[in-house]
This record gives sequence, structure tokens and C-alpha cells, in this order.
Amino acid sequence: MNESSNDFHAQINELFDHMVNNLDYKTDEPLEWVFGIESTDIALLEKIGERVPESYGFDIEEEVEHVDDEGNSTMSGPMLSLHRCEALTPEQVKACADEVDALAKEFGLMLADVTAFDPIDEDDFFDWMPIEDAQLRLQHFTESGLEVDSDLPWLFLLFCTAKDDLDALTVALDNEKLGTIESYDEPDEDGNYGLCLFIEGKNNEAELVAMNDRINAIAASNNSEVVGIQFLDQEDFNDVYGDGDENGDSDEDES
Repeated sequence: MNESSNDFHAQINELFDHMVNNLDYKTDEPLEWVFGIESTDIALLEKIGERVPESYGFDIEEEVEHVDDEGNSTMSGPMLSLHRCEALTPEQVKACADEVDALAKEFGLMLADVTAFDPIDEDDFFDWMPIEDAQLRLQHFTESGLEVDSDLPWLFLLFCTAKDDLDALTVALDNEKLGTIESYDEPDEDGNYGLCLFIEGKNNEAELVAMNDRINAIAASNNSEVVGIQFLDQEDFNDVYGDGDENGDSDEDES
């Protein structure tokens, strides 16, 4: 056992004690375990990423926020994060920490962080969210290392029940120059006409809430409503939901 992973063994024991005794964590529940390797050399982290065992997923984050027990926040990074979403025992987490630390040491680095999060179901992750859930999603992004005020696409889905209202809503939003509009001329199975508004947003809760209020006001004036928010640009939206052909023909305006 090397020195850095030995330090993390004690932290892992403390983490499990805290989760079981204070958070009612059941040890058979899966968690998203994240093991971090830090370096200012992103190219080096990419090389390590090529050697990551198949049992882990991984990504490289340019900045990561760390919050201590007193709520103080510090930024660090870049970081290579290795992920495992499983119900692991303390001994299994320690074994993972040793494995990641050994990999890091092959490149002159060491394990820098071990954290655990509640897993996010992928289907739930791409569901349309009310503003309250969208705010929580931004908090999750921040906790996962996305810097506040970083660029982040905002996507608003609006519904109306009449084609004339859709046309009026499209004109009203276009006049506001908020972003790119994609509207659908054919109703869905419930008789709703849909419109997607793609905005170049930020990881900023207050600004998101203000934009949601602004769009809601425009929608209410045009017999429409905001039915959900996502954080996808047009390309990612089409990858997740399919292109406009599934909803009928679409009209696109660049505002």
C-alpha cells in the first residue's frame, strides 16, 4: 500500500461512517464513485485516460470545485475523473483507490480525490424539467466541476393547442431575439403544437430563473406555456430526441 492511497483508506472509512450513520445510506444501494487524478498537463491526463481499465468510465474536467465540511469552496484541476456506478463495500472502494493511484503513479502523479454521488438515471437526466429541477441540475453541474457562469446551452420547450397560437408565439419570441427557434407545424398525439427555443446560456441559476420568467410571460400572452427545460444544444437535442421529422415538419428561425 502506498502513502497516498493509505490516506484515502481512512477517508473512505470516514465517508462510509458518515453516509450510514448520518444519511441513512444502505450499503446495497449503488453510488456514482469518482476517483480523481490531477495535473496541469491535460495531454498527460489524456494519455492516462487511454490506460483506464474497462471497468471505469472517465472524463477530463478543466476545473473542479472542492467544498470542505464548512462549506468553503476551492477550485482545482484539470482532473481526470474515473467513474464506477455500483454498490461497493468500503474494502472494494479502497481497492479501486489503490488501482487508480497505481495507474497515476506510472505517470508520476497520484490519486487526488475520492467522492461519491447519488447516481443519475439517464432517462431521468434527459426528461424535461420544471424550473426548480433545472436549478438543482445546475447545482449538480457546479458540484461536478462546471465553473459558475461557464457557457451552457439552455433549451425551453413550449406547447400551445392551436396552430395560430404557435405562429403568434414564434413571432413574439423571434422579436425578442432570445435564441434559435424550432417550431413544429404538426400537433403531437395530445393535440399540442411544440416549439423549442435554444439559447446560449450560462451555468447561472439567477439568470436561468430570470429567463424562464421572461419566456413564461411571452408564452402566457400567446396562449402557450413552458412545459420543460433541458441543457442541450440543437445537435445534442437531435441526438437525444431525434430530428424534427418525428414531430412533423419544423420551421427554424435564427434570432
